[in-house]
This record gives sequence, C-alpha cells and structure tokens, in this order.
Amino acid sequence: YPNSRGLIVRKTLASLGSTALVTWREHVAKEAISAGLMAYYGGSAEEPPQYRFTNGSKIMVGGMDKPTRIMSSEYDFAYVQEAIELTEADWEAITTRLRNGRMPYQMILADTNPDTPIHWLKVRCNQGKTTLLESRHEDNPTLLNADGTRTPRGVEYISKLDNLSGVRKQRLRHGLWVAAEGMIYEEYDPAVHLIDRFRIPADWTRYWSVDFGYVNPFV
Repeated sequence: YPNSRGLIVRKTLASLGSTALVTWREHVAKEAISAGLMAYYGGSAEEPPQYRFTNGSKIMVGGMDKPTRIMSSEYDFAYVQEAIELTEADWEAITTRLRNGRMPYQMILADTNPDTPIHWLKVRCNQGKTTLLESRHEDNPTLLNADGTRTPRGVEYISKLDNLSGVRKQRLRHGLWVAAEGMIYEEYDPAVHLIDRFRIPADWTRYWSVDFGYVNPFV
C-alpha cells in the first residue's frame, strides 16, 4: 500500500536492535533490502529511525520508553514485540495512532510469551477485545519436522526448555498463562481441554456443583 505507515515497537528501543530487527532484516525484509526496494534511515531530530520503501511507505522503529517521537505520528498498523512488557496504557496509546487511512484496515498485532493468567493482555483476550492465536514450539517447522521428529535445532533448543522448572517451564515450554503459585490444576492446558462454545442438547444430563473454597468462597 503506497504511502502507508507502520510501526515496530517494544517497551524499550534498545531491546529491539538485537531481537525483532534482526529477524526483520534477515528473514522478513532481506529480499526487499537486497533488491533496493527498501532502505534504512537512522532518524533525525524530526523523525524516528525507519525503513523507507520506494513506493513512499515507511515502517518506523521505536520504544515506549521514549514515546514522544513515535506517538506524534499516525500509522496504519503497528507490531509490538513481547507485548507483556507494555502497560495497557501503552497498548491503548498505540491504538489511538492507528488512523493514517492509507490501508483498507488499521491493525495492531503483537507477539508475546505468556505471563500470569490475570495479566492485562490475557484479560483483554478473555474479554474478546484482542484475538489470541496460541501456538506451541511443535508448530515451528524450524524445530520439528513434518513427521513430528525434532530438527537438529529443535533438539538443542527444546531440550533446554525441557530442563526448566516450575512456572518458567509452564510458560516458556508449554505456552501456558500460569501464576507462579496457587494453581490447582497444573496439568490444565487450554489447547487440549478448552473447546469451542456450542449449544448443549436439551436431553443432556445436567450436574451442578459448588466449590466452597477458601481464597474465593463459593467460587
């Protein structure tokens, strides 16, 4: 889309250089850069660092630790890396900038590792305000082959995650939004145990139960 404006953002600008921008240059935009369709501009007093396309489009790069330069612009889309680092105020501030109108849709998208089940981002997803697309390491073709066996990279990387313990393993290995303590059903996995809502047939037997509880009585 000519003259569209995008944003790649993380909580701190410094953390972008060794993470998202490496993937961007080496795996996403490599061919466009090599073909001269896009070039990097280091920024100035008036504009943040950015990637400029030959059709007039730009993708800005910034951090919410210094939001002035990026929040003064308008965008068609924004990509947030490691979204759990942001506050909900950060997230909503970015959404107010999605009004450039050069694309048929305006969108904010993000990637993240899981955090606690009451993290504001997970709560937004539970409320339907944000769409959550869950994925596992088993979905990554650089880690697993089509027959389910691990690639050499997968053997090395997943074995490290398998050696984690406690909540770190639940989050980083299995992708679960779990708290560090207080979880009763540790084996619960929404990817396995949660099904889509459907109309329950009238002739199904109903059971009611009450959990008297201690922390949250009669939950």
